[in-house]
Amino acid sequence: MPEVCYVVDVVDGVWGISLNGKRFGPYSSLDAAMTAASAVAHKAEVQGYEASVIINTPEDAPIENAVSDVA
Repeated sequence: MPEVCYVVDVVDGVWGISLNGKRFGPYSSLDAAMTAASAVAHKAEVQGYEASVIINTPEDAPIENAVSDVA
């Protein structure tokens, strides 16, 4: 089965998705980029691909709504 890997990361303070050297976005937040990557990965699976999503979050990345208290 062919494979595709979507990479969510931040470049110059802007969240995006990369696939095969192409960049898609911009997305307003990590959440928005993750949601979009998950949706396209699902579509790829429906089309017969083995899809995965990798999320790169550098320490200084702008992460909104970070949870500091885990119950």
